[in-house]
Amino acid sequence: METNTVADYVYRHNNVKGMYMVLIASASVFLDVWDLTAFGFVLTFFKATFLPVGIILGVSVAAANIGAIAGAILGGYLTDKFGRKRLLIYNMAVFVVFSFLIAVSTNIYQFIAFRLVVGFSIGSDVATGFSYIYEYISRGQRNHYYSLWAYSFSVVALIAVGSVFFLTREINNDSVWRYIFVIGGVFAAVILLLRTKITETPVWLYGNGKYRETKDVVKKVYGEDLDIGDSVERDHITVKNLINLFHKGLNRDLIFTFSLNGIVGFIGWGFGFYITYMLAVLKFLAFYQVLEADAIIYAFGFMGALLSPHMARHFGIYKSAVIPAIVASVAIFALFLTFDHIFPVYFVIPLSIVIIFMNYCGPMAYNAVLNEFIPTSLRGVGNGWNYMFNKITEAVSGLTSGAILVIVGLRFNTVILFLIVGSFTVIALVAGRSGYFRNHKVSDFHTSPDE
Repeated sequence: METNTVADYVYRHNNVKGMYMVLIASASVFLDVWDLTAFGFVLTFFKATFLPVGIILGVSVAAANIGAIAGAILGGYLTDKFGRKRLLIYNMAVFVVFSFLIAVSTNIYQFIAFRLVVGFSIGSDVATGFSYIYEYISRGQRNHYYSLWAYSFSVVALIAVGSVFFLTREINNDSVWRYIFVIGGVFAAVILLLRTKITETPVWLYGNGKYRETKDVVKKVYGEDLDIGDSVERDHITVKNLINLFHKGLNRDLIFTFSLNGIVGFIGWGFGFYITYMLAVLKFLAFYQVLEADAIIYAFGFMGALLSPHMARHFGIYKSAVIPAIVASVAIFALFLTFDHIFPVYFVIPLSIVIIFMNYCGPMAYNAVLNEFIPTSLRGVGNGWNYMFNKITEAVSGLTSGAILVIVGLRFNTVILFLIVGSFTVIALVAGRSGYFRNHKVSDFHTSPDE
């Protein structure tokens, strides 16, 4: 059991800079969402530039996720070993450079290669960022960030809609997609500058025997001279840490979290990424009307994000996650019936609203769920595994959906999506029926079993 005074102090005291530090540390979440939504909105312009067909289109879309698979697991290990702040800076520096290289790529193969590297940096940074956040805010503050991913997703999607609307009016050619990556690079450069000013988490410093630095950080952030003694057990981070997580008796809890992850991944990429494309293919709306529909859909997503922590506090993590997942699965099946001409075509927009709303309301909080039960010494690795699984599902979904949509069409893609999301929902329904999730609400949780 972790009983050191540093962890106890940090988790009991609100960080007055908590909001600022969360925004700076979680910037890669915003960048990941920007890449997903903004690129999805300009996918038709990208296709007109490089003329990718079938599987190449899918690879182009999924490249960032493929890179993130390796980045998440390796970055999780590196952040546990070398520290949160160092990785936050290195990851963002890589993102800045390769975002601009993507913007000036001259062929589809350069584009794919650069996006693989950008994906690696995002994967590493998300694992690092969530580790940083959940070691630097109190237990009470954690409740406010329960839906961090969903907040980010919906807000950035709305910003992306507005940006694409402006860019397509000002830049009347197919190169409009390049500016999306320039904007991401500029934002990342600002975040990189701000990250140089943050401090390392005192929990990581203390666990790695850096007692003087721990004392200095606590004094700087909380204004108190904390009596810090030597740790009885120092964290020894080795390659074995990559698998130690699965020997902690948390496998059922991990399966529950990963299943939520799978739902989010397939809805986010197999469906969410291609919303604009699907509406354009249906041809019952003009392009700017499609963007307006996108804005409405993601506005409802933001409403779902706002509702998520309240549901989790009142009904518990289990119910607040699986019930929205079930509703989203049913809505996907109804969408299939719409594409099969059983329901009127204009049902696409309200059904899309239901799918995105329910996804953001429940399963999208999977990162917060994981960080409620993961041990501190394995937090980086745990977040790495979690995000790696997310990126595997997103890569598979983005790759297959891109090919299926182009080759076969909307109907077949949607029925496959229903079967996969439905399967993950069933797994969550079964795996989450443990006492840990069923008998607690978010406000009741300790930070983790060993804190």
